[in-house]
Amino acid sequence: MTDRGQHAPTPDEAVTTIDDYFARVAVAVRARGVTVDGEILADLRAHVLDRLGDAYRADDAIRALSELGTPEALAADLVDADGDVPGGDVPGNDVPGDGGATRGRLLGIPYDVRQPAADRHASAMWNPLDRRVLVPKAWGMGWTVNFAALAVRTGMIRPDDEDVPFDTVPATAVAATLAAPGAALAGFLVLIAVTWHTLPASVPTHWGITGRADGYGARATAVLALSLLASVPVAFAVGTHVRRCSARARVAASALSLGMVGLAISVLAQTVVTAHHGVGMWPLAIGIVGVVVLPFMLFISLSRLGRASEQRRDRAAGATSGRPS
Repeated sequence: MTDRGQHAPTPDEAVTTIDDYFARVAVAVRARGVTVDGEILADLRAHVLDRLGDAYRADDAIRALSELGTPEALAADLVDADGDVPGGDVPGNDVPGDGGATRGRLLGIPYDVRQPAADRHASAMWNPLDRRVLVPKAWGMGWTVNFAALAVRTGMIRPDDEDVPFDTVPATAVAATLAAPGAALAGFLVLIAVTWHTLPASVPTHWGITGRADGYGARATAVLALSLLASVPVAFAVGTHVRRCSARARVAASALSLGMVGLAISVLAQTVVTAHHGVGMWPLAIGIVGVVVLPFMLFISLSRLGRASEQRRDRAAGATSGRPS
């Protein structure tokens, strides 16, 4: 008869440990009065099982789960990702402390008119623990892109690559993300300077499905509107960096402003092309793609840098703990 202390490990040991962990996560989420899509927990559980492979011991499961943090910490991240409250999707249902119908749905479209917060915007734009690519906007009406979910779905990152997104990225690298929208804004201003005198007094401001201009406006008004589209997000990003918000908030602000400046450049280019009797909507099409691609590339590069920093930190900690005292 095999001694109980010497029995061979079985998959049940690891699975039980994992199930207990996610049961604690579910309890912690419910304690916050929030509902989270069960598929998110299921996906994370499957991911942990994949990481285990043939390692069946409870200790192996604990090490794999430690990458997600404590159950309470994971629950907090999931609450931030889901952004839901009991009945929060019902129009007219208030969020405690906000006063008024500040969150909910109108004709099925989510809205959130709470005071804008950089960290809330960042959690919507980059949350690897949320499997949804389109999530409710952190401010306004409609949806925005969760670039982290897009990265996970394309296999470019894993949900648990970083304990806290961008937290271990060097401060200089986080600050350097402002250079991208800054350079794009400089390019936008150069394009205005080069093309201003070549534009007629009335320029195209709207295009139909066929690509033909069907709306016109004064040159100064059109260029001013595009300048605001480009400069306001950059100013917001600068303010986010100056206030020393979280690393995720600063990276997200830089990524958002980069995408908006890219869109402004493409619209200005489309205006110039149409004003000079060019055909096609290719400048605007490039800009629409750039609104997604440019922030995505910035997010991915910083995420990989953060993952590498965490790995170096963990290796250093392991080497230190392994030294004889």
